[in-house]
Amino acid sequence: MWTKDIQRMVLSIFLLMGTCSVIACEKGALTIRPMTTQPTYDVFNTSSFATINTYKISAELFGDDCHLDVILQLDDTSRVLKSAQNETLEFQWSGQNGTDLANQWHFSLTQQQPTATVQMRFPGKQWVNAGVYEGLLELSLKGGSTSELIEVSPLRLRTQVNVPPAAKVHYYGTAQQHYDLVLGELYSNKVIHSSPKLWVQSNTAYRVLLSSMHKGALRHESNDAQWDIPYQLTLDNETVDLKQVDAYIKRHGATFGLPIAMNFVIGDTSNKPGGQYADTLEISIEPLLSQPPNF
Repeated sequence: MWTKDIQRMVLSIFLLMGTCSVIACEKGALTIRPMTTQPTYDVFNTSSFATINTYKISAELFGDDCHLDVILQLDDTSRVLKSAQNETLEFQWSGQNGTDLANQWHFSLTQQQPTATVQMRFPGKQWVNAGVYEGLLELSLKGGSTSELIEVSPLRLRTQVNVPPAAKVHYYGTAQQHYDLVLGELYSNKVIHSSPKLWVQSNTAYRVLLSSMHKGALRHESNDAQWDIPYQLTLDNETVDLKQVDAYIKRHGATFGLPIAMNFVIGDTSNKPGGQYADTLEISIEPLLSQPPNF
């Protein structure tokens, strides 16, 4: 009788222990979803990180000993997104926990912490052309292919950053937006090379627009238009007709920084009264959002 009871007790303990080992860890789906909508990168942003793509990775884990070792990377194991022209935008991995190893982000999920936030941080001061930069994220388990017991949804996820067209213009060598150019004594056909150069930056094709208060003429201090002295302006050796409402020069390529020379040629000053003559010239820049087809 005693022997039989002992055997039953041992058998009962064995079955109980076997049941615990089966339910010690249950692993469900592993998912990734973006937390950032329509991220954009401003090429003139000088902060540490101009934009950040954030992703949330979650796992269904049941059991105190449950954990998953997860890897997030781009499919080409690089740390750059690429445009259609194969230009690159660099980023850095970051997260609440984990390690940046060989261009991959390695981290673990547990029942106590079944979610993790991972970021792709794009440093500022990267000069890149306007366009969409993208890559393909891959989510996998450490140590090889994903276990058949784990559903990863999705295995791959497209990530992208939009770089909008942007352009700036100011006087070369100075940040000031206003400049008083003294023309000196005026006489016919006088050429003035002393004006400051313009400094242009644009990550796409652009045009520099000019608007003259007196339509390309210097006006006498009496404000009488009959005494106007016409002048001619050239930008980068290209003559600009300031009589037009929409006066500009156009450039079809991007530039990280381009100095543009401004030169003035004074028109006919004969029979003009003495005194002060002046004009106000406004200069601006705009990126060209689209280009007409070439025929």
